[in-house]
Amino acid sequence: MAVFERKKEDRIVTDDTKPLIAFITDTRNTDGHVEYLLEVWRVPDVETKWNVSHRYSDFAQLHATLRVGTVALPALPPKKVFGNTDRDFINERRVALQKYMDGILANSLLAASLPVRQFLDPKNYSRNFQEEGRQNVHMVLRAGGSHEVTEALPQCGTRVTKIYFLAHPLADPKTQHVLWWAPFGPDRAMNLRDTHATLTALVQCQHPYIVPSVSSVATEAGVCVVRPWFPQGSLRDMIHQVRPKGSALVKYSGDKLITVAEKKCAVFGRQILEALLFLHEKGLGHGHVHTGNMVLENNVCQLLDLENQVVGMPNQLRARVVQHRRINSIEALDVYSFGHALYEMLFQRRLETDTCEDFPPECSPMARSVLESILSAEACKNGLPAVAGLLTHPFFSEVPLHSYEKPTLKLPSSVKQAIALSHQSLLTRLAADQKKVRQQRKLSKAEAFVQQRSTKGRPKKHLHLETNGLASGGDSLTNSADQQEARCKR
Repeated sequence: MAVFERKKEDRIVTDDTKPLIAFITDTRNTDGHVEYLLEVWRVPDVETKWNVSHRYSDFAQLHATLRVGTVALPALPPKKVFGNTDRDFINERRVALQKYMDGILANSLLAASLPVRQFLDPKNYSRNFQEEGRQNVHMVLRAGGSHEVTEALPQCGTRVTKIYFLAHPLADPKTQHVLWWAPFGPDRAMNLRDTHATLTALVQCQHPYIVPSVSSVATEAGVCVVRPWFPQGSLRDMIHQVRPKGSALVKYSGDKLITVAEKKCAVFGRQILEALLFLHEKGLGHGHVHTGNMVLENNVCQLLDLENQVVGMPNQLRARVVQHRRINSIEALDVYSFGHALYEMLFQRRLETDTCEDFPPECSPMARSVLESILSAEACKNGLPAVAGLLTHPFFSEVPLHSYEKPTLKLPSSVKQAIALSHQSLLTRLAADQKKVRQQRKLSKAEAFVQQRSTKGRPKKHLHLETNGLASGGDSLTNSADQQEARCKR
């Protein structure tokens, strides 16, 4: 227990879902080498900034690390052997490197990758998460686990701190399971006793469209979960026609996609909604609905990893949710996430914006009606439909279900109370960030208005310098705020 208590101090409090913003503010010459000084922060935490410095060779190394599979990278300015300390050249390269970083951070898959996080936030991401996960899993299994790890699955998921392994029961070596480890995240609110009780209850969950875990253990450092292994992978793996063992950056950057018939999307959507309705009726919810947390087996779509909310992991769409104050309940969070998942099923690509008004021409009026009720700017402004309401929509209600298994999930009153308090804590932190975003929008509009008035009387030469990113420090920070707001709206 003493080891676990020490580990508690290392729990992850950084919110990985908050987008990183990087702005090259200056350059300096160190021992004959040019270093580019970057100011970095997370949206919407503009009050908490830090600085990192990198040479051009560091950018080149990052570029080489990210060049895997079919990942589409922005153009990196070319290397120059002679004259690379010339002031004009440095300014030109600084603008080009800023454009490069903007392109990296505009791609959600690249921005979430470990190399990019290590490049911009070495303080929080210099740790070897894979090794820490292996050590924690080893301690759990040594303390009385019923499984043996057979293979590590590095970076197969989109979360940096969630570490996956293949394992088999000691009593049945031929059966394969997935074992994952995750440290407690920023939304954790339960004490260890309530965490144990909640995990124990979730193992007993029975529902035709939910995959329960085989076993789960909580320590002072995090949670270890064992669940069935699906060789075909998640629904997202199926859409991208990839094997589940590969790196997420490689798996999901390709364009070899499989079309999912709209009728099947309606079936899968109905099944997921039935699972969500059951969970919300129990006061639990899911909190992490996306195609990576769904699997298909015998044409049945099922939800995975109910334990994510116990660990305190933030929703992967949180950066978009903070744009909309009316998404202020666990059910609204699940419905909004379901809308994004349905969009990905229908069009084989993720929606990269927080709202959507224009859908591909192949979208039928019925499917469009569902998506608009969740993803349109009007829906996000006025309030999203309830899960029960979506099930009455003809797109889903006309889909026949052939499962008659009676779902069960027994939650003791103490667990229900702990879950309710956990949801309240999550929503309080969400509301605080939503308020920050609203305040920053007002500030950006005010700054844009002032800048517009002040530029009317400026010389054309100064305006030309501004458009090329070479204005004074004050103007650069204003441009940074505008870039931040633009990224927030993505």
